[in-house]
Amino acid sequence: MSCGQRLMQDLRAAGHRVTPQRLVILESVSHARDHTSAQQVFEQARRRLPGLHPATVYRTLQTLQAAGMVDLHTDGGQSLRFSLRDPRHPHAHLICRSCGREMELDRELLTPLVKSVHRRAGFQLDAQHLTLTGLCSRCSR
Repeated sequence: MSCGQRLMQDLRAAGHRVTPQRLVILESVSHARDHTSAQQVFEQARRRLPGLHPATVYRTLQTLQAAGMVDLHTDGGQSLRFSLRDPRHPHAHLICRSCGREMELDRELLTPLVKSVHRRAGFQLDAQHLTLTGLCSRCSR
């Protein structure tokens, strides 16, 4: 099964119509090497759909995020980036708000926090793709 076919199935399974725009945008996110900005998604998708409007990309990315197919990643508040959600590889990011250094954190380290928040506040954290900001070891000295 091709990537496009799998993504179409996932889109339908999430309860969404498959439109050419949604599929091209989803494929653009899927084929990105790393977390990608909405502008980068737009530029990539526009190569295949020349009449694509930037607002369509932003709305579609929001829809895909709400459907749990795309993760939103913020790099310390300056920009938003997106990646295809991979349930086999949940992870968190640590981003230094001083130097911008980014590190990946094994999500298992967050399990006690997730359980504690649920126990104390009755709130179920979505730690599938989490970004935490602070100071790295170099900047905190």
